[in-house]
Amino acid sequence: MNWFYGATVSGVVLRGAAIFVACSVLVACSSSPSPNGTTSSAPPIESESPEVQAQFDRAYEFFNDGDWDGALEEFRLLQAEHAGDATADLAELYIARSLMGDVDGYFLDTNNQEGTTQDREVFALLEPLAMSESVDSRIRYAAQAYLATAYALESDVAAGLDLIADYPGASISPAVLEGDRRWVWPLVAEGLADANRFGESVIAWGNLYDLVREDAEAAAATDELGDAAAGGDWMGDVELPAKADLAVARAFDTRASLDDEDIRRFLGHDKPLVRAVGAWTLIRGELEQTPGPERVIALQEVFNERSSDFLLVGAADRASELSVALAAVSGPDRLVIGALLPLSGPNRAVGYRALAGMLIAQRAFHAAGEPAVTLVIEDSHPDVMAGYQRLVEEGALAVVGPLHTGEARQLLDAAQEWGVPLLSLAADRIISAADAAAAEDEESDDGIAKDRAPVFRNFVDAVAEARAAAYLSFEKFGDRRAAVVYPNIGYGRVLAGAFVDEFRRQGGQVVVEEEYDRSTTDFVNTATRVARAEPDAVFLPDTGAKVAEISAFFAQEDIWGVSPEQPRSSDDRIYVHYLGTSLWQDPIVLHQASNYLEGALIPAWYSPYFEDAETRQLSRGFEAIYGAEPDHFAAFAYDSVARLRTYLLERGVPDAAGVTESLRQRQWEAGATGRNYFGDDGEPHRELRYLIVNDGEWAVHGERVHTPIEGRLEAEASLYEEEDLESLDEESVEEVDADAPDGL
Repeated sequence: MNWFYGATVSGVVLRGAAIFVACSVLVACSSSPSPNGTTSSAPPIESESPEVQAQFDRAYEFFNDGDWDGALEEFRLLQAEHAGDATADLAELYIARSLMGDVDGYFLDTNNQEGTTQDREVFALLEPLAMSESVDSRIRYAAQAYLATAYALESDVAAGLDLIADYPGASISPAVLEGDRRWVWPLVAEGLADANRFGESVIAWGNLYDLVREDAEAAAATDELGDAAAGGDWMGDVELPAKADLAVARAFDTRASLDDEDIRRFLGHDKPLVRAVGAWTLIRGELEQTPGPERVIALQEVFNERSSDFLLVGAADRASELSVALAAVSGPDRLVIGALLPLSGPNRAVGYRALAGMLIAQRAFHAAGEPAVTLVIEDSHPDVMAGYQRLVEEGALAVVGPLHTGEARQLLDAAQEWGVPLLSLAADRIISAADAAAAEDEESDDGIAKDRAPVFRNFVDAVAEARAAAYLSFEKFGDRRAAVVYPNIGYGRVLAGAFVDEFRRQGGQVVVEEEYDRSTTDFVNTATRVARAEPDAVFLPDTGAKVAEISAFFAQEDIWGVSPEQPRSSDDRIYVHYLGTSLWQDPIVLHQASNYLEGALIPAWYSPYFEDAETRQLSRGFEAIYGAEPDHFAAFAYDSVARLRTYLLERGVPDAAGVTESLRQRQWEAGATGRNYFGDDGEPHRELRYLIVNDGEWAVHGERVHTPIEGRLEAEASLYEEEDLESLDEESVEEVDADAPDGL
């Protein structure tokens, strides 16, 4: 049986579907090697003769184009005519590689279970190059790697791994073509482990993980929308092939064989997978020895420092295990905040982004020598009730999560019974308007409903965005005629209804209510109808990508945006105040439509453009750790943990009941998502902040609106209907179980 599809290595059965998966994106998008097969980090092997080098380069062009026969002919001709040249041995290496042919195609053929018979000349060429001490070391070690691959292709795994036993560390010769590295690295990693070089094996797996991730990010960047649709490159935005999971699993499997020197070296390594393995090995190993209180504090420091690395490599489940284990030995004075997020299942990427924000909060506000606030992490998938119960049993004084409205509603009775408050990151209100009204009939003397469950929602309020837009348009900008153009999905309909309701309540006239099919790309008729109505303002609740598309059609009908601070021109154009939602906060709006949308005003719950201390702290910390800007899930999760930590440490709140009471105080609290407090129904009351399109850039606008606006629409239907999923996916907008578009 072919080793890539099933073989025992170091006692572990490796399936080729996990090692060399059908990763067509990587094959299509992997970077091309330089003409001599070297990387930029090493000097090339070149001929002293320009003519010979030109001949080598011509041969390589055939090779790089996949013309194996043409490459063989040219490389063989070079060898015959210039046997003593510096490029001759390299040409011989590439003759052997050309004879191996389309190795990628073989790896991608998941139906091939029997291996492939390699040309005997491959072994005849590679074996002398791999064994000779007189051959350039770069060529010798590349020959070893290719020879190991040839053996593996013939199902002789042991012979292939034996060749790696004395490989020069966790590295690959620069003469190994870049396109081949994604399937050479596993051989190197397993060969080093077979040779009991476990520390170097972990580093090799770390190298494979980084390579796979870099290729996946490069592939994502070639998408039509690229980073603009995803909101930035980080672990939540790039789907990695199974080979990344293999690298993570095998690296962690090696931990039992690491020594103290490896662990010390790993904790400061430059690769996140290696750092995570070092932290995991140290903490798990010491916890098995029942450490004393001072050592537990030291281990908690290590976890705080390295926990983000687990997220960077998709191993949040292991961070969860460590958080629970550390909480169990932290002593009676520990202060526990629970994280209840999807770390597996279809919403895993969103859960990772929220957890990333929580870990930044823990790091940002932790100081050695003070009482530790321990973040204990549980998976909300597939059983949110079981996860919540575990957190209660682990001593959580409050829980941040879950993300899904339906899951939060499942926990209402349990939260009321157990008394541990939830700060959910759900998109819809958790306690229905009817239930909130019923609870108000049983208020205590201080105005708080006696028996209401301690469940609060700390996330975007999309309906409040729409009502605030109508209020600003009429009261602040003097608009009297508004057009509402919205998509035929729950999000669009509910927000359009909220805007219309508030604009009319203010005294304005809605001259157009235009629903459109999100699957269409032709908005000529829509633009024509809006132009005929000559509105003062246009409200358009959709994603940034769709808004950029629609506004181009509007511009063709002479509808252009103007800043509220600027007078409308007297030319033939129709100048309107464009009003949007937080989904517009997307680079594609500026890249494709900034000219049309000049002066467009949108609410922003979090934005790096805001200069308050809380926003700066989150932005800088997140950028330093993850190399990206946080999204709304990360920002609200960050604020939730920071707020709870303030209650527990700075204000000395002693227990879960005290946290609930603090959350019900209606006291304004500042955060990276702005100032807010919670109403009696657990819904957020916020000071909504704004961004404006100004000369092709986002800029902070001075308006502030307190939400919810009086007379707010009480919509019991979900904003995000099940049938919206396919439509929103077309614009690369994620859903949380049909609950919240990724831009929110």
